[in-house]
Amino acid sequence: MRTDLQRYYVYTVLSSLTFTWTTWFVFVASRGGNPGWAESAFHLAILLGEVPTGVVADMLGRRRSMLIGLVLSAASLFGYAWISDTLTACLLLGLTGLSLTFISGADTALLYETAEAAGGEELARRAIARASALQMATLAVAPVIAGWLSERHPLAPFFAHGAMTLLAAAVVWTMQEPAAAAPGPAAGPRRRSPWAHTLAALTYLRRRPDLLALVAFAWVYEAVASMVSQFGQVYLPALGLSLFGAGMVFSAGRLLGAAGGWIAERLTGEAADRWLRWGPLGQAVLIMLAGLARTARGAAALALNEGLDGLVYPLLSARINQAIPTAQRATILSFQSLGSSLLIAAAFPAAAALPSVFLVYGIVGGGLAIAALARVLQRQRAAVRPAGGR
Repeated sequence: MRTDLQRYYVYTVLSSLTFTWTTWFVFVASRGGNPGWAESAFHLAILLGEVPTGVVADMLGRRRSMLIGLVLSAASLFGYAWISDTLTACLLLGLTGLSLTFISGADTALLYETAEAAGGEELARRAIARASALQMATLAVAPVIAGWLSERHPLAPFFAHGAMTLLAAAVVWTMQEPAAAAPGPAAGPRRRSPWAHTLAALTYLRRRPDLLALVAFAWVYEAVASMVSQFGQVYLPALGLSLFGAGMVFSAGRLLGAAGGWIAERLTGEAADRWLRWGPLGQAVLIMLAGLARTARGAAALALNEGLDGLVYPLLSARINQAIPTAQRATILSFQSLGSSLLIAAAFPAAAALPSVFLVYGIVGGGLAIAALARVLQRQRAAVRPAGGR
């Protein structure tokens, strides 16, 4: 299992070389496509595929689900050569979104269960933090390489990303699924229908209000993180930064996030609880400060928020995974991703209609502050009840 854990870290690096993250928008537009409609097709595919593919990961295995997703992702990336209008762009971005639903949830479940089989919950928590740090560090490098590739040929970032995705699939192919999570007799009753499996996961969530509250907080947290990152492409130039300067801020934020993951890996007990409780409030303050700033200080606040995200998110992910049974892990994680996608789908066009990107950051930061305070108060009430004998 420890060998498989090392292979997972290699998979994390390869799958995080997203050379298309900073190049797809301009490429689609250059081919006569409407990037806005293509982005909508991407999110629609995620909304439709998230829960069904989570069930696939639970019933057929995390490794198989990831392999399906990685192959579909590579196919969509190589398919960029055929984009010629909005329709083809929507079809390709929709396929990309669908491929991600096979991977999201399944990869986190595989990591957690592999690490848990190798060394228990403590190793699983540290493994999630280490993978997050590796991902952040790789994401800091990827845009620089993407720019160099794009200068050589407009399709080069997409083909290179597709090649890295196939290499990631090859690494996943060599991994073994933990016996407790693998499909078969060792994993318990898996002959139930996909619908019955989904209902069982929903029933488990309904009976665990503490877990449901944590998942609901993750919906807001992940949606805010996505909004802050996406609108950063507009926000940083609004501060007067050049495209190169904006890229440097993104890279600095990812590196700070990697440092945050390194710290999260070493936090235990009360220290981890404290950061998970108050860290999101600190992020909310930084995001709202970014909304108020009109100078380079806003860029600094954005980068610092990314650093805190690298620390907080692994702690949040580990806490959720600890509370989920193996048999329903990928399905419940898909509910988490689905809720975030729904919030993004509603919030993104609403935010884009606002008169100022600075206002977007003020509202998004305020929303995170409300959610974080609600979580703190909910935990305090839960701690008081036993003391009161109720």
